[in-house]
Amino acid sequence: MIKSGASMLGVGFVLLVFGWWVIVQLPEHQPDAMTGTPVFDPTPLLTPANGATLTDPSPTFDWFEASGGTGSLTYTLVITGPTGSQTQSVTTISSTHSVTTPLVNGAYSWSVQATDSTGADSGFVAPYNFTVAAMYYTYLPVLEKPACPVSSANSYQLIPFSGSPTDRPDSQHGDLNLALRGYSITNAAKQLVNYSGGTDSNAPRLAGLFSPNSFTAIPTVYRVNGWDWGCGSQGCATGPITDWDVTLLGLATNKGQPINIPERGPEIYGGGYRAIVLYAAERRITLAYTREDTVANGYSVHIENVCVDPNLLALYQSQVGAGGFRVSNQLPGLRNDQPIGTAFGGEIQVAVRDRGAFMDPRSCKDWWAKDVACSQGITIDKEHPTGVGHKK
Repeated sequence: MIKSGASMLGVGFVLLVFGWWVIVQLPEHQPDAMTGTPVFDPTPLLTPANGATLTDPSPTFDWFEASGGTGSLTYTLVITGPTGSQTQSVTTISSTHSVTTPLVNGAYSWSVQATDSTGADSGFVAPYNFTVAAMYYTYLPVLEKPACPVSSANSYQLIPFSGSPTDRPDSQHGDLNLALRGYSITNAAKQLVNYSGGTDSNAPRLAGLFSPNSFTAIPTVYRVNGWDWGCGSQGCATGPITDWDVTLLGLATNKGQPINIPERGPEIYGGGYRAIVLYAAERRITLAYTREDTVANGYSVHIENVCVDPNLLALYQSQVGAGGFRVSNQLPGLRNDQPIGTAFGGEIQVAVRDRGAFMDPRSCKDWWAKDVACSQGITIDKEHPTGVGHKK
């Protein structure tokens, strides 16, 4: 009986151990990697790869699926951009996501987290970094184009420029034809601005665009795009220039209103000439306040949405060959108060450059103070120096 009892006790112990082993093999008794907290492999992120530079501003993000957890898994993708406004967070049931809002150029990082149906999550994995370096274009609406004047009583003369002519076709030159760069509306104050910093008393006076000299309303403000000279054969536009909040200023006009050269004191050539025409098309013109075929050595002004005087346009075009290059060392010269055309519609746009750099055309001390009370402007605590390093 004792042996029989011991034998039965042994069998019971074996069955107890076997029953415990069966229980711990059930899914609800497995470690987190199987059913508890979702987990990823050590390096789950696939694309964009760590350190990648992307030319497509709408990339697809892809990663390995997580394992474990209870029920179905969802993924939270966080894309952290160069500023807070560019940060995106997306929840998806898939392990891939295509961006629908294009990313602006800059440095980014991205990471994912898996969450199961109970709310348990894996935590965000170690992020990958990437850079977006995409090309930007400004697409303008297609509008029915009213005709600009085809005749004029104004007359203009050629004057010689000094130095070498530009080495690029005029219409394909990113410093001459502002349409190549493009520009976009920006959210900044539609007022004149009082900056600090040095002031050049010989800077162009934008009030001279109108007769008599005056300041009108500012319906719209813009940022001009940058230019990459290493892109393609002639260069290509990049994202907006951010040195200043505004680099192209909309000024209210009436259709057909005469538009004049912005005034300036120093002559560049005898007979009262203050500027030369570096580029002209039917609805835009670029002026330089030096006698050189470049924007690099002094002040220059771009005026958009203006019907260029047909006689001035014809004179400029007579100095440009079929390939867009100069045919002589002469370009049209302009005097103060001389008309350059008429307003195309309810707004012209004007940009001012100092030795090639786009400046803020709202700066009252630099472009408006001789004709306008700067007390009407707002103050921004930033230096906006002009005239530094100009040729004398």
